[in-house]
Amino acid sequence: MGVPFPGRAGRMSAVAADLTLAAASDAVPTTRGHFSQYPRTAGGYFSILHPLDGDRYRLIFGRFSGDGPDREAPVTEDEVREVLHAVYGRETELGELSAASRFGDAVRQVERYREGRVFFAGDAAHIHAPIGGQGVNLGIQDAVNLGWKLAAEVRGWAPAGLLDTYHDERHPVAARVLEHTRAQAVLMNPGQDEEVAAVRTLTTELLRLPDTNRYLSGVMSGLDTRYPGVGPRMIDLELTTESGPTRVSRLMHSGRGLLLSLDGRRRSVGHRSDRVERVAAKTDEDVAGAEALLVGPDGYIAWSTSDGSSLETALTRWFG
Repeated sequence: MGVPFPGRAGRMSAVAADLTLAAASDAVPTTRGHFSQYPRTAGGYFSILHPLDGDRYRLIFGRFSGDGPDREAPVTEDEVREVLHAVYGRETELGELSAASRFGDAVRQVERYREGRVFFAGDAAHIHAPIGGQGVNLGIQDAVNLGWKLAAEVRGWAPAGLLDTYHDERHPVAARVLEHTRAQAVLMNPGQDEEVAAVRTLTTELLRLPDTNRYLSGVMSGLDTRYPGVGPRMIDLELTTESGPTRVSRLMHSGRGLLLSLDGRRRSVGHRSDRVERVAAKTDEDVAGAEALLVGPDGYIAWSTSDGSSLETALTRWFG
């Protein structure tokens, strides 16, 4: 399409592999601990060997030079074996290589998530180093955000501009993740740079503070995401309805909006009953004093009685 994909090209090539070991030296970790204890360097390689369940390990490695085979080239057992010998000693032997893939650290994002009738999501919209494991969550939320809006357009009830809210909501979220993965890449740099080591030590100390830990947990999980004019993600409350106990997440399986009344009132959604489920329920959990909430199909609060705005306005904005 000729759509620009601005950003930075990759500067390194690395491998993530799941494997078992037939033999191990004393350099191989045997128990789970803080992630910072696993990085090792030797023979021109950086490596992280992290115990998983049972006898499985996750191995991440690459060359300090940044060189590596083509991204599409399969990861071979000989390649993995060479790294194990170089970093963990000749007595460390590969058992089974169950899965492996290559990755880089390119950072790019399309300028617009919509080009006419074409929409971009997931890795087509944004790429970054996989450190932190945020890519899957980011792509899934792109798809869920866009999916219900496309359905509304196809079915003919989408309010004007609904499809454009996809870019407005999701582009800033990915831009933020790209910034954070850049910072993570600096902290994870396996080189012996003393300045980076000093920043890493300070960051580790800050992470022990509950407020810092809570903030970064929200960033990494995406649970702190808020869209313009929309509330936070709906908490998965335990509820009691006329049909018995349930949870908010179970009520969202239809892919429709959810008008949740917690005060027993049966509020009207007008002619939108095919787009918005109405449920009256009770909960013992804190909902910030709200007596009712309107939740979009992507799980974000579109309105609540504590907003001070009218339900009809919110219903019209999001459900036509």
